[in-house]
Amino acid sequence: MRFWLIEDFRPFAIGGFFLVSTFGAPNVQAQAPPGPLPQTAAQDGSTASPKAPPSDVQRTKVLAGTWRLNLDESDDPGKKLQRARGSDSNGQGGGTGGGGRGMGGAESDSDRQKMQLFVQPANQLTVVQKEPEIDVSDDDDRKFAFYTDGRKVEKSKDPSHQDFDAKWEEYRLVAEGKDPRGNKYERSYEVLEGNRQLRETILLKVGRNNTEVSIRYVYDLISPPAKSPAFPPS
Repeated sequence: MRFWLIEDFRPFAIGGFFLVSTFGAPNVQAQAPPGPLPQTAAQDGSTASPKAPPSDVQRTKVLAGTWRLNLDESDDPGKKLQRARGSDSNGQGGGTGGGGRGMGGAESDSDRQKMQLFVQPANQLTVVQKEPEIDVSDDDDRKFAFYTDGRKVEKSKDPSHQDFDAKWEEYRLVAEGKDPRGNKYERSYEVLEGNRQLRETILLKVGRNNTEVSIRYVYDLISPPAKSPAFPPS
């Protein structure tokens, strides 16, 4: 009688492993359910998901609701202002020649700070719309009231509480005011396609050469109005 040693089975074990590795286990593919692949995470750790607005939603002039700042889709105001001034100081308030003071209408450090605060976006906006008045307030206790009926608006000395004579340009609510340097600027609001995002645009001039710069902030809708405002016939 011959006794089989463990070494005698090694060729069979190795051969079986080779067959399974090469041809795969039977019926494994057949057990996988049909359908889309599971959602995978992007390199930055976020989960990729489509966010296309419905194509059948009609664009509206209703700005009312509560909106939260979308940093990924908004401009960086510091970089925008630096680029307009021709500065490469990476947000440190670098000079525009001669330390940023004095000749040629150059901005002082104080002017830069005021302008930075002036264009700083809110983390959250609340819009109350009662045509012809649209009130925009934010989490920094700033409040802007826009009037679209052509009334004479009194200018406030408080930069955080301002009234504006405004008008509608298609879907954009547009108003003009004065920045901390006393120059005219334009501020506008519009709801984007799909009515789930609000865009605020500030158009102003900065630097010694009054370079025009456009700063845009995008806000996502987090709470729609309880009742949509009624617009007068156009």
